[in-house]
Amino acid sequence: MLSETRYAISRGPVYSGGMDTLFHGVLGAAACSNVGLPGALSKRGCDRRWFAEWTLWAAFFFGVFPDIASLGIHFATNFFAGNGVRWTGIPDFVFFLYRVTHSLLGIALGYSLLVLWKRALWLPALAWPLHVAVDLPTHGDGVFRTPIFWPFSSAGFVGWSWWQHPRLFYSAWVFAIGLWSVSAIFRAARVRRCSSASGSRAE
Repeated sequence: MLSETRYAISRGPVYSGGMDTLFHGVLGAAACSNVGLPGALSKRGCDRRWFAEWTLWAAFFFGVFPDIASLGIHFATNFFAGNGVRWTGIPDFVFFLYRVTHSLLGIALGYSLLVLWKRALWLPALAWPLHVAVDLPTHGDGVFRTPIFWPFSSAGFVGWSWWQHPRLFYSAWVFAIGLWSVSAIFRAARVRRCSSASGSRAE
């Protein structure tokens, strides 16, 4: 319900929808980029310039995409109109976009088109379905319950609303930070091995 969502804003910035969207970007980049865990576990390459890796930013974008392509339009319109961030007066087309970006049908069509257009997007674009997979158990009943079977059915999983369960919110961030920490450890170890191998060849 909208009243539930407004509750998230009333609790302060920690529980805001913006932090939820940011979490999806951070998790997507950790799980679906060559800088995150997939790249860290790979035996190829020793590039230390992680910030220049395009899959990092692509995965972050696809991680936040389902929200910014729907609710983000409403929030941006209100913000630039000087109305701040409002959870009221959300137009019907925004809810339509929310259903598209958070449904299996929307994901299947969008992901297929992306990979057909640029095959290298197969990994970072997985941050999109990952976003929806995380939303399923962390969105309770109401207008923002994940419409996974739209437009064929209104059935769905009634999860635990993250904005009403602080432990769930913090646990998610701990998991994302942990994933990045593991990735950093594996990446650092690989860079050291590469440096040692280069030194041996130089001798």
